[in-house]
Amino acid sequence: MAPGRVLIFVQHLRGIGHLQRSAVLARAMAADGLSVEMISGGMPVAGIELADIPLHQLPPVRSPDDSYTRLVDADGRSADADLHRRRIETLLDTFKAVQPDIVMVEMFPFGRSQIAQEFIALIEAARAARPRPWIVSSVRDIIATKRSAARYEEMADQVMRWFDAVLVHGDPNLLPLEDSFPPAGRIADLLHYTGYVLSPAPVQEAPAGPDREGEVLVSAGGGAFGAALMWAALEARADPALDPALAQAPWRLLTGPNIADDEAKRLLAQAGPNVTIERMRPDFRRLLAQARASVSQCGYNTSMEVMAARTPAVLVPFGQGRQTEQNRRAAALTGLDRVEMVAEAKLDGATLARALNRTAARSPAAHAAETAIDMSGAATTARLMSRWLSGRRRERVGKATSSA
Repeated sequence: MAPGRVLIFVQHLRGIGHLQRSAVLARAMAADGLSVEMISGGMPVAGIELADIPLHQLPPVRSPDDSYTRLVDADGRSADADLHRRRIETLLDTFKAVQPDIVMVEMFPFGRSQIAQEFIALIEAARAARPRPWIVSSVRDIIATKRSAARYEEMADQVMRWFDAVLVHGDPNLLPLEDSFPPAGRIADLLHYTGYVLSPAPVQEAPAGPDREGEVLVSAGGGAFGAALMWAALEARADPALDPALAQAPWRLLTGPNIADDEAKRLLAQAGPNVTIERMRPDFRRLLAQARASVSQCGYNTSMEVMAARTPAVLVPFGQGRQTEQNRRAAALTGLDRVEMVAEAKLDGATLARALNRTAARSPAAHAAETAIDMSGAATTARLMSRWLSGRRRERVGKATSSA
C-alpha cells in the first residue's frame, strides 16, 4: 500500500521559527513512513533541514515591520491582488499534483489573517476533493492577543466549520491553550496536545572554527528583533559587576540570519577579543549543551532548545506592540530554578549582567534538574497523523465493501 500523503502549508512573516517547526514535523512524519511535501509562503531561508522532503515555494511575502499590518513581496513592494492570485494558483496546482490524504495548515485560523483568502482557497479545494483529505490545523502553544473577544469566537467558528483536528504543539501542564484562547472549550473535541516540538540532533557538519566549552551563548533566533539583545550582551560582558568567571569566559553571539547587514558589521567591529559572532549554527543544540550560560529571546523553538539543554538561562522575551507570546512563555518558564527573565523594556548591559550572575550562582544540581515539560511533539504528531490515515483508509474500505 502506498504511504499516506501529507501536504503542509506554512507561512512565516518575519522570523523563521514557524518554518523551522514545520520542517521538524515534516521530517518526523517522513521518518514514520509518510510521504510529505511542504509549501512555504515566506522568504526562502538557507539552512532549513528538510532531507529529501520536497519544498514548494510560493511567490514570497513578508511583513516589513513588527506591526504585521501589511505584507510586501521579495523586493519590498506592497503585496497586491495579482500577487495573491498567483500564490493561490500555485497552492491549488500543488494540491492537485500531490493529491494529499491530509492537508495541514500552520497557524490558520488562529493567525495569518493577512492571507486568509489563500488558506481558505486551499481548504475549500480540499473539502471539495473526493476522497476528501483530513484537514488539520497546526498551532503553537500560545495564540497571539487579538483585538476583540469577537475575533476569538470567529476563529473558533472557523475551526468548527473547516477542520477535522487541531494539533496544539505544547504541554497543557505548562501553558493550556485556554490561557491565550478563551473559547478553547468550544473546540475541545478537536484539540490534540502533542507536546513541544524539538529539533533533533543536527545532521549537518559543524562549521569549521573553534568550539569552546563553558562559553556564554547569546542567540536571537531568526534575528529580526535581536539587535538590541546583541548590543546589551556586549555591554553586559564589559560590565564591572559581572561575575569574573562569566566575564573571562568566551562569548558567542548568534545574530540570526535576518539581522540587517550593517548592524551585523557594527557588532563585529565592537566585539573585541574572545567574542565570536556568527549568524547561525546548525549545531545550536550542541553549543547549548556545553555552554556555561545561555541568553536568548523566548521564541518557541529557541526556548525549548534551551530548556532541553538544561543550561542556566536568561530569557529576554520580545514584547513590542501586541506581541505577548514570548512574555507569556517566559513567565511560565521562569518557574524553573535555572531560568531568569529580563523584560525587554528594562534590557541594558547592567540588568543583563545581574541576571547572568543570579542564574550562574545557582547550584549545579538545580541546573541539571530534569524538566517535566513534554517535548515529544514531533513523534506524537507523526503518530497521530499515521493513526488518522489508518482510520480513514479503514473507513473507505468499509464504504467500498458495503456498496459492493
